[in-house]
Amino acid sequence: MKRDILFSIILLFIFQNSIAQNDKNVSEKWNELDKKIVNATIDKEDAVELMKEYNAQLRKYYRTSVIVSSKREDWVFPLKNFTSIRYRDYGNDYKVLGYDYFQGSNTKGHPAHDIMILDSNKDLMDDSTKSPVDVVSMSGGIVVATDTTWSVGSLLRGGKYVKIFDVSNDGIFYYSHLSEVNVRAGDIVLPGDKIGEVGRTGRKAILAPGKTHLHVAYLRFENDYPFPEDIIADLRNSQKKLPTVK
Repeated sequence: MKRDILFSIILLFIFQNSIAQNDKNVSEKWNELDKKIVNATIDKEDAVELMKEYNAQLRKYYRTSVIVSSKREDWVFPLKNFTSIRYRDYGNDYKVLGYDYFQGSNTKGHPAHDIMILDSNKDLMDDSTKSPVDVVSMSGGIVVATDTTWSVGSLLRGGKYVKIFDVSNDGIFYYSHLSEVNVRAGDIVLPGDKIGEVGRTGRKAILAPGKTHLHVAYLRFENDYPFPEDIIADLRNSQKKLPTVK
C-alpha cells in the first residue's frame, strides 16, 4: 500500500512538472511571436491565429493547474519604493487613434499611461532615495514576452519591456521603457511581484528630453484579439493603497 501511494506521488510530481514545462514552452513560443509582431516580420493573419492558439493553451494550464486568481479590485500600483510620481498630461495621455496591436513597434496612438518618477538628473534613481524604482506586476498571470536586448540606436519604441497575460481578467499588461527586466517568459507572477526597474529605454525615451518613466498599458481580449482599455481609474485607485517612500 505504501509503495502504491509513493508511486502515485511520483507520478503526480512528474505530471505536474510536465504541465509546467509545457506552459513554459508555450510562453516561449508566445515570446517568439511577440518579437515577430514588434519587428513586423510576420503577417497579421498568421499572428492572430498563433496568438489564439497559444492563449487557449495558457488559459487551460493556468485555470486548471495554477492556484492563483486576481480580481480587478486586487490589482496593485505598478511602482514601488518611490518618493513621488506624476502622470503625463495629468493622466490624459491615453489616446487610441487607430491603434492596432499587430502593427508592432510602428503602431499609432498612445493607448497607455506614462508615470514619471522623481529623477531630475536622469540617472534612473529616485532623487530622494538614491535608489532605482521597482516596477511590479499589477495583476497575477503568466509572463509571455520580454525584451532585455534593447540598446541605444535601436528604432524600437518600447525599449526593454515585459508583457503579462492576466488570465483571470483575460487581458495583457504591457510595461515598457524599463532599465532592467527581472522575469522571463513562462514565469508565474502575483500582484506586487517585481518584474523590473523604471528606466528610459526606447527610441524617444532615451533622448535628452526623455523622462524616466513607466509606460503601462492594458489590452483586453475580445475573441482573442487584444483591444486597449483605459486603466487610469485602476491606477489611481491602486495608488491610494500604496504609500510612497518618506
